[in-house]
Amino acid sequence: MPALDEQSLMPGTEGINFYEADPILEQLLQRHLSSEDYERARPLLLSMGAVASERMDQLAAIADRHGPVLRQYDRRGQRIDEVIFHPAYHELERIAYQDFAIAACTHREGALGWPGRVPQPIKFALAYLGMQAEAGVFCPVSMTDALARVLERYGDESLKQRFLPRLTALTLDQLQQGAMFLTEKQGGSDVGQTATIARRREVNEGSSQDEAELWPQWQLWGEKWFCSNVSADLILTLARPSGAPAGTRGLGLFLVPRRLPDGRRNAYTIHRLKEKLGTRSLATGEVTLEGALAYQVGALERGFVQMTEMINLTRIWAAIGSLAAMRRSLLEATVHAHGRIVFGRRLCDHPLMRRQLVDLLLEVEGCAALAFATTAVLEQVDRYGREEDRRLLRILTPLCKYYIPKRGEYVTLEALEMRGGNGYVEDWVNPRLLRDAIVNAIWEGASNVIVLDVARAMSREEGHHQLFAWLEERLHALQRPELAESIRDLQTSLQRLAARFEALMTPDPDSAQLPLRGLVERLAQVTIATLLLEQAATSRSTSQPDGERQRLVAELFMRRHLQPHPDGWQADDDRRPLEQFETLIQGAVRFGQGT
Repeated sequence: MPALDEQSLMPGTEGINFYEADPILEQLLQRHLSSEDYERARPLLLSMGAVASERMDQLAAIADRHGPVLRQYDRRGQRIDEVIFHPAYHELERIAYQDFAIAACTHREGALGWPGRVPQPIKFALAYLGMQAEAGVFCPVSMTDALARVLERYGDESLKQRFLPRLTALTLDQLQQGAMFLTEKQGGSDVGQTATIARRREVNEGSSQDEAELWPQWQLWGEKWFCSNVSADLILTLARPSGAPAGTRGLGLFLVPRRLPDGRRNAYTIHRLKEKLGTRSLATGEVTLEGALAYQVGALERGFVQMTEMINLTRIWAAIGSLAAMRRSLLEATVHAHGRIVFGRRLCDHPLMRRQLVDLLLEVEGCAALAFATTAVLEQVDRYGREEDRRLLRILTPLCKYYIPKRGEYVTLEALEMRGGNGYVEDWVNPRLLRDAIVNAIWEGASNVIVLDVARAMSREEGHHQLFAWLEERLHALQRPELAESIRDLQTSLQRLAARFEALMTPDPDSAQLPLRGLVERLAQVTIATLLLEQAATSRSTSQPDGERQRLVAELFMRRHLQPHPDGWQADDDRRPLEQFETLIQGAVRFGQGT
């Protein structure tokens, strides 16, 4: 028997371009972009796919093992609170911020050679490819992007001119990174308990007008418990001005620079870095504000409302991060199953393994449809500013944030198990994917908090009416007779959901919450199924392989989530995952080796 090489014994994804391997992403971008924008973006995506799968993947493993270190004092005993990163992390920053301008490209015209600003779906596609290699560095990228968005919308001209050019810089030596410090010991998701106080700074009578505009006008005192990108140059935070009312209505929004106009450190202390389960390359710390100087952002009485602009954008980032982990996990599982020989045949030729791979494929493809539809609506909001788009985005954002990270936990764990013992060993990427994915279910609001935010989007802004109308319009436009039964089923599900949600708007909020998590999950699944059916119907022809495959994906997704077998979905004996396996996999993963 000829000797087998190590790749045959233990298959891996080395040398596979993440973009070339991903026909799902390619189809979604073609769907949500003009043909001109897609063709302009394709070389960038191919480049990021190559860099992520090779250089970033190597750097990520190093940065994960050699995390940041806090140096609190210099050799003379002076407090410096300097975070020291491994050079691998700095190289990851260079790729994300400089080579691909991910934090800047939707804010600064001409980034990446683009005529105008890069569309949101392209920015998120670049990040999605990069996050398949490394998650930690993209937390600062996301917050830098989101902080720039807040200043664009709510900052006065002085703040914009002073800070936006550095937040959106295209070179690392000019860049100022962003962060938000919100969580406190007594109030994580309950932001209304924020105890940090703000007082107007006393200004010397002899100060000039220029000095008064240059220097911050507020001082902040308080403790922040969970501060990611703790060494950031610019920090957005909430504080309660003296005399302001309790709750979120009394909070103002403030921008805290790490360095003051004269170059001195601002008055806050980093006590320690968190030892986290995942995103170990990222510096997350505990901070005390000790009279830190801060600039007021926007209207003082609308601080929390303005802060939600940043939170909602980073919630989309969290969903994209989980989707990236899911996608990389599917790629790893598919390559492994096609190359590994077990009991005399490829692992992917065993029925249970085929079923498991198809299950992961359905999760990835469905969540990708939801995520990139949301980025397309975000682009519509930015481009046209229509109220109906804003309300649709308001409910799609928490829907993505709730559903995709929960499925991300499932997919990354299943894919780890499929690799067997190697999947549990840190030499392979699976443990890091699982560890890093878990934070997305917590960051920017744990699952129950996000479900309640969906309810708020419904009760306060009637976002569900906008979403239901959006989905009904899409279903009504699908005129394929072969899809008629699925369309009717989805319309029935929509009507039932609408009735259930309306019934929840009752005077008994405790009882209303009991079914809410399940109903939000079902709403996400109905939305995904509608998007998948639409993709099938708008293919050139359902008689073509792509159209037939997309129809099959939609039907299997519905069977898995909306119409499960009465004995449980895993008891389903539908033979299509077995018989149509190659068609399903080839439309999701390209990597050669017989697929």
